[in-house]
Amino acid sequence: MKTALARESINLFDAIAGILLRCFLFLVVAQLVVWAAFWLAGDAIYRLYAAMIDVPRPEYDHLMLSSMLLLKVLNVVLFLTPFIAIKLMLRGRLEG
Repeated sequence: MKTALARESINLFDAIAGILLRCFLFLVVAQLVVWAAFWLAGDAIYRLYAAMIDVPRPEYDHLMLSSMLLLKVLNVVLFLTPFIAIKLMLRGRLEG
């Protein structure tokens, strides 16, 4: 049995969903910027890192790609999944 939500609760959940969506989109744009920088200026960025830390190029590439993958997974888990859950819950409450 579905319980009725107060209008204030619906507005609160809708605002939280909006914030989660904006956070998700912001991180997608940030990931695209990092990917573009890695693609366009990968050698210059590697030289900058190599000057600070002695790291071979294959390990540097692996580190960069692994960190980008971790950020993508965390972005989906922390922002997109709760956004979808809230929207589905609100849709179910409003339809019923």
